[in-house]
Amino acid sequence: MDRIGIGIIGCGRIAEMAYEGYRNIPGVCIAAVCDSDEAAALRRRAEWGADKHYTDYRRLLDDPDVDAVEVLTPHGSHLAISLDAISAGKHLALQKPMTVDRSSAERLVKAAASATTVCKVTENYIFYPPIRFASRLIREGSIGSPSSISIKLIAGGKGGWPVPPSAWAWRLGEFAEGRGMQTFDHGHHLWSTARFLLGPIEKVSAWIGTTASVIDSPAAIMWKYRDREAFGLCEYVYGQDMEIPSRYYANDEWIQVSGSAGILTINRCTGELSGGKSPAVSLYSGSAWRHFSIPSDWRLGFVGSAWNFVRSIRGEEQPRLSFPEAMEILSIDLAIASSARTGRETRLKPDG
Repeated sequence: MDRIGIGIIGCGRIAEMAYEGYRNIPGVCIAAVCDSDEAAALRRRAEWGADKHYTDYRRLLDDPDVDAVEVLTPHGSHLAISLDAISAGKHLALQKPMTVDRSSAERLVKAAASATTVCKVTENYIFYPPIRFASRLIREGSIGSPSSISIKLIAGGKGGWPVPPSAWAWRLGEFAEGRGMQTFDHGHHLWSTARFLLGPIEKVSAWIGTTASVIDSPAAIMWKYRDREAFGLCEYVYGQDMEIPSRYYANDEWIQVSGSAGILTINRCTGELSGGKSPAVSLYSGSAWRHFSIPSDWRLGFVGSAWNFVRSIRGEEQPRLSFPEAMEILSIDLAIASSARTGRETRLKPDG
């Protein structure tokens, strides 16, 4: 397929990153945008040079100039929109997490398996250049046999780009239903990263607190990998009065992987707490540190994911995350919530 017309469904804050992903891919154009708020749809249409705008996603799906859709709507709407997109014969990139429960995820996996089009879940962290570079170093044996991974996320009450009240409103609804914006929503990125670097997860234990009545932090989450003697730990901290320097969300992450022959660190992800001066990736192997200046703008993960979608449509590579992979990540999210709620270790099913 030489020309690919993309339809973006959902024109909120994160849609800017979706557009960044597609805007420089040859043969790709934003054919249409859709948002229930017509003012938002008109604004994005003008900003991105889209040909059309809609307020009903079904009308966008009926548009013959739209070959593929990127769905960026609240989590609870993913099931219906995705099933309709598959039925309409559109290639589908669905913003993470794929949905909110196991049964609807299974419905999506089944629908995708019988689809004649590409179906993937957009997960930008597995395309973030420092994480991909770290994965390569691990595969090459630079730290020997990996035994542990440690992830720390720190979020601030100040800094980063402005988030509109409408975005907070639906996230608060998610929190009320037990899906926190830190451990469930942003957690998807971190569990995807943990799986991408060291493989499938077998079981989890979690402790999740609450700050300011609506933030699921502080939190500590542990897991054991399947089929290897390796463990993980993720720590969440929310500094209500702290300002996080960032061009994107007001948070940052550090990741460290230890192995039998070395240590590997990813020194930044979303924000710029390091001031942009520290190397993106550091490796201790042998008897010395080596430091690597890898492109580390957070938006590059969205660029990589968009290229993966387009190349998958053109038959050049496999879509990532596939729907079965995304269901596995969702299952980790759900297991963590269950462990925190019950106070018990939660084991994942072998198939995710």
